Amino acid sequence: MDAQVSVRTAVCTAYENLLEDCQNALKTWNQRRAEIHDFSLRGKSFDDELRKLQAKYAKAYARLRNHVHDCETCKWVLEIERHSAYDGAFGTHRLSA
Repeated sequence: MDAQVSVRTAVCTAYENLLEDCQNALKTWNQRRAEIHDFSLRGKSFDDELRKLQAKYAKAYARLRNHVHDCETCKWVLEIERHSAYDGAFGTHRLSA
């Protein structure tokens, strides 16, 4: 998976930026959720804060996913990845001399 992401980010800078936004939103949400849990924080304000962070992540993820489906460059890379995965799963057969 890391190789696939690095190929796509090397080819499409918009994907790279959207991926970074998505990862940052997820990291922020997870960190804050852990803090709230670790310190046993309770109340509507903490619930609201987590919902906003979750929504921010969901929006970032949706933008990333929509980009992959709309971007011709990303579609091209995805097609190469599919062929690569197919070849890797079933092996490439060569005739030996």
